[in-house]
Amino acid sequence: MADMDIDGFEDLTRFFNKIGDDVEKAEKVALKAGGEVIAEYQKRNVNKSSKNQPHMVDNITVSAARESRDGELFVTVGPNKKVAYRGRFLEWGTSKMPPHPFIEKAGIEGEGQAVKIMERIITAPIK
Repeated sequence: MADMDIDGFEDLTRFFNKIGDDVEKAEKVALKAGGEVIAEYQKRNVNKSSKNQPHMVDNITVSAARESRDGELFVTVGPNKKVAYRGRFLEWGTSKMPPHPFIEKAGIEGEGQAVKIMERIITAPIK
């Protein structure tokens, strides 16, 4: 029976493992960058009064990348916990106030740009 020895197979395996590790690191960076794009659209779309006081726009944040129970990575974009209840009032309205949806609108408007940035960041380690 013939034996075959392939030189460089371990190097090739290490190379692909390194690319895999780099892509995993890039996923978190890409999610954060995509979240920042959506946050900017939210800040543009939310109403802001002329009063000199804290506004919703000052409290829109992007969380760090986290892993769900299913193993998927995600970030949370929107008003922080301090003003999240007011964000719900603005987004869906109340019995006395019509809705001013800034969260959903930002997701629709910024999706394309966010995906492009995330794609560029994730594919960078492969190139």
